[in-house]
Amino acid sequence: MFNLYKNEMQQVRKPTNLWYKEAKKIDMAVSTLLGPYGMYKMTESGEILSNGKDVVDSIELGPMAEPILDAVSKQYEEFGDGTVSLALILSRLISKAYELSKGGMPMPTILSGYKKAMEIAAEVVKEETRKIERGDIKALEEVIKHSVAGSVADDEPIRSVIRDAILFLKEPKEKDIAILTEGGEEGTEVIIGLKLDYNRVRDDMPEKVYDAKIAIVDKIAPKKTNFDIKIDITGRKAYRALSEMERNQLREFVNKLVEMDVKAIFSKEEIDPRAAEMMAKKGIMGFEKINEGDMKTISESTGASKVNMLGISEKDLGFIGIIDDSKEEGCVGGVCRT
Repeated sequence: MFNLYKNEMQQVRKPTNLWYKEAKKIDMAVSTLLGPYGMYKMTESGEILSNGKDVVDSIELGPMAEPILDAVSKQYEEFGDGTVSLALILSRLISKAYELSKGGMPMPTILSGYKKAMEIAAEVVKEETRKIERGDIKALEEVIKHSVAGSVADDEPIRSVIRDAILFLKEPKEKDIAILTEGGEEGTEVIIGLKLDYNRVRDDMPEKVYDAKIAIVDKIAPKKTNFDIKIDITGRKAYRALSEMERNQLREFVNKLVEMDVKAIFSKEEIDPRAAEMMAKKGIMGFEKINEGDMKTISESTGASKVNMLGISEKDLGFIGIIDDSKEEGCVGGVCRT
């Protein structure tokens, strides 16, 4: 035998009571998060909670709250936003259903009404939705303004950054081009380009070049002989002859870069110091020891092909809007393409 108390019997007969209680808990927990004057929550351990998912996860709820918890979790996984609004809507729909049911309205009628209301709402949203053309900056700014209202992003400089990022990402034309944001004394700006952790091989090379042809090579070094010959360098003449031969090879390569109007070159391996000196005098930037992944990214974003230095031609070159390696600019030690 077992005891079955009246309160338990009532809960079994009317599970809507439990739904209502769980819904009210969620409503009370998340309602103060919503809107421009919404407040974050703090747990007993001092953790700050700022979104609906974290809040509903932190409160004690029974199994009847599972539908709301599952919906909020999926919303967060898919979009990372809107969890407060969703938790609030669902909890209040359940609360309203409970009130209608308590007033004598059959639950099937309530559910049918909710379904019809959802269909009408979806139809209204569809009718009101319009495509924003790429050049309609004013409409885009209005959407951003209303989307971030009341949040930490509700500030003109931040909204401008969001706008510029959307304008580029809406129709990207190149692979692996990132939207970079750089903060400074004058605020934050969007940089459409690459930011790579490499520096010029010589400080006397240009810090910045504009609208430049670029080349990608495996290495910049004198060609080694194909014959296994031992040269006994015991005299100055022999040493000078070998050194001059190597310098001529490097000079020929640098002169070819000048003829093709190349302003920057990226090398997978080291750049011979003698070649670097010649490049600096000709106003050519040089970056060395570029890893394979970055070489691929540079190639895909600029159109340049990696080749052997002796076989380079016009068809192997790429184009870059700006390369900036100056310390005072945002892309410190980087390669920025705009």
